[in-house]
Amino acid sequence: MYEKYNVPIDWTYFLQDLQIKIGNASGACLNESEITGLNKLALQLIQCNPETVEQMRKFWGIYLESYNILRSNPKIGSYTPLGILGPDWTRIMEADKLAGNLVAEASNDIPTTFSFPLALLLAHVVRVETIGYAIWKQLKDVVSHFENYGLSYTMADVEFMGSVHGTVVKGNAKKEIRSDAKAIRDSIAHGHFSFKKTADGYEIEFKNDEYPFHQVFTKLELQKFFDLYTMLYRRQILLMFIIELIPHLETYFIKKT
Repeated sequence: MYEKYNVPIDWTYFLQDLQIKIGNASGACLNESEITGLNKLALQLIQCNPETVEQMRKFWGIYLESYNILRSNPKIGSYTPLGILGPDWTRIMEADKLAGNLVAEASNDIPTTFSFPLALLLAHVVRVETIGYAIWKQLKDVVSHFENYGLSYTMADVEFMGSVHGTVVKGNAKKEIRSDAKAIRDSIAHGHFSFKKTADGYEIEFKNDEYPFHQVFTKLELQKFFDLYTMLYRRQILLMFIIELIPHLETYFIKKT
């Protein structure tokens, strides 16, 4: 029963239990409450944070549209929602753990130093470079696979799905669209940032003329931005697992007689 899983910490266990159940089944094994629970979980993942609900809706939408394209065009064949992400799964889990450990360790340091915000910056680079990039590759593959069959989503939408507040335009000849998470990652990696002590702790200024990208964060704003990004990609990964289960629901649903 879905109700026995407390949210949000146990959502992963609910999905794992369903995957194991389907993987070991030789026939119908899912009851109505489990399928209803899966639908409820998908809705919760999309709507649980108002600040990123549009990103999550687009994320769900690109897969739903792709699934409908597959159903209406059997000749296309099959598509695995986690086909690109799967081989990177170990690296994703390790990167998520490493980033969390960096922040946790630095939080115990002397608050008058910049060690904690520096740990946040390093953790963000790790998350964007490993986890964000893996999700981006998977979504890019969805666009490439279905764009010739009427998919309405583009790479600009993909960049928005990986953004916290929105996208920015990189100031090169191609005028490429990038997520704000990538813009901050580039600012960190290229040294386009500076700290200033304040009465409340510090401010950090990102100023990257490559975009151009210029934004100032207070201590709390910086922590909130990185928290929102972390929860965004974690919910997107959980939603991918749900999407992967969808094609199996009809096969394994125990119909009422």
